[in-house]
Amino acid sequence: MPIVFIGGTPGVGKTTVARKLAARLGVDYVNVAELVVREGLHRGYDAERRAYIVDVEGVRRRLQSMAKDRRVVVETHVVDSVPPGEVEAAIILRLDPRLLEERLKARGYPPTKVLENVQAELLDACLIDAVSAFGLEKVFEVDTTGKEPDEVVEEVVKILREGRGPKPGSVDWLNRLG
Repeated sequence: MPIVFIGGTPGVGKTTVARKLAARLGVDYVNVAELVVREGLHRGYDAERRAYIVDVEGVRRRLQSMAKDRRVVVETHVVDSVPPGEVEAAIILRLDPRLLEERLKARGYPPTKVLENVQAELLDACLIDAVSAFGLEKVFEVDTTGKEPDEVVEEVVKILREGRGPKPGSVDWLNRLG
């Protein structure tokens, strides 16, 4: 059974949307960050970024086994950890970088991590990684700016039902904010 991948830069709303989407679809929800800690699927800890260094292959194998006989919603910004052959659709959530900066600062992220993540959002890093990993036909992007989580979930459900939606390139922060 397939994986519905919810990705994007930290702070764009992945966890909230993925949890609600899984509940709406009646399927399991997997937060890769929680899975990494719970099952020890890491290669150490980066103290400066306050983040575990993910064992990508270990997580990939675990997700393959979880999705073997059931559909799951998987949420992460570590695109490489998701087995590409199992992905039904990759939904990349986007957020205005100015709002993202505010959110990350409010969460207490170190300045280096705030800067890295805002730059990643501006430069489409998660989107590019997803297209590279899963192929253009499976990747959709959803701008969450100014939307309630339930609105975003309904947009994702529509994409899954119809097999079409906003394709990569529909969100362009450099042109919008430039």
